[in-house]
Amino acid sequence: MHYFCNKMITRTSIFIRTAQVANAIKVCLSYLLSATLHRDLRLGMPLSASIEPANYCNLHCVQCPTGLGMITKKTSLLSLENFRKAIDVLTPELIYLNLYFQGEPTLNKDLPEMVRYATEKGVFTSVSTNGHFLDMNTCVKLKDAGLSHLIVSLDGANEESYRRYRRGGDFKKVIEGITNAVKSGLKVELQCLLLSSTENQRDEIEALGDKLGVWKTTFKTAQFYNSDSLMPADEKNSRYKKGSLTIKRKLHNRCWRVISGIVITTDGEILPCCFDKDCAHSYGNLFKTGTTKEALCGILHSQKASDFINTVFRNRRRCKICTNCTE
Repeated sequence: MHYFCNKMITRTSIFIRTAQVANAIKVCLSYLLSATLHRDLRLGMPLSASIEPANYCNLHCVQCPTGLGMITKKTSLLSLENFRKAIDVLTPELIYLNLYFQGEPTLNKDLPEMVRYATEKGVFTSVSTNGHFLDMNTCVKLKDAGLSHLIVSLDGANEESYRRYRRGGDFKKVIEGITNAVKSGLKVELQCLLLSSTENQRDEIEALGDKLGVWKTTFKTAQFYNSDSLMPADEKNSRYKKGSLTIKRKLHNRCWRVISGIVITTDGEILPCCFDKDCAHSYGNLFKTGTTKEALCGILHSQKASDFINTVFRNRRRCKICTNCTE
């Protein structure tokens, strides 16, 4: 019996990997065709997805639409039932899943079971968190569920610099959470935003990450919606031109994200990418149209979806959400 069970698992794994590779080839081809011919020529299913476990947060971070209450939506948690339905229609093609969008994912107590379900379907799973609810029990559950990657935001080398951006946050509690995650065996990435309060603390933050035993420490440019004293003084630490909110990088009429992935909110809205904070470009609602492969394909290839992607590949500057993007 054990032999036959192992055989079945092996065959299932081969089927999943074959489906993922075949779909990845289709998606790469569709990106090349769309970029060359400047129109929506998508093939296949999403390679990656961000699914939102919770759309609210315990913090009130500077420049965060959720923390500042800028987003006009009802607070909600994604049910485990709806999560499973979403994963069922995205697999076996889905390769990468990020359990995060606009809220704090660990506020959803079903998070470990969500990770387990996706992992069992052969999907690489990642969770991005502010680190305030990483008690040892939660960390062990995430580890046992098969979580591939845990990103913890730590925007400061000490309490003072941390609270400049993470309003309502507790530096010591996050350090404790990171310690628990590392001890439980999770692969932890410490992530820090480059702000005026952190740009001169890079060495200290990296040293702190080493001391805590994290897998790696990364720094990323921050997104701003208006001029703020937290904008970095050194332009190399910002995605914007000095003294403005204009992206330094040239905005090309192409985008890998909208071809290869989607975002699914707690209430089932399917969005083109993580920059659509307020669901302005929703393709449709997965939970309202029926969670089947056919329904998902219908949403992904709806007129609304096609119009948006055609705009991105013809005149991307017309898409307001793209003006903050670094791709």
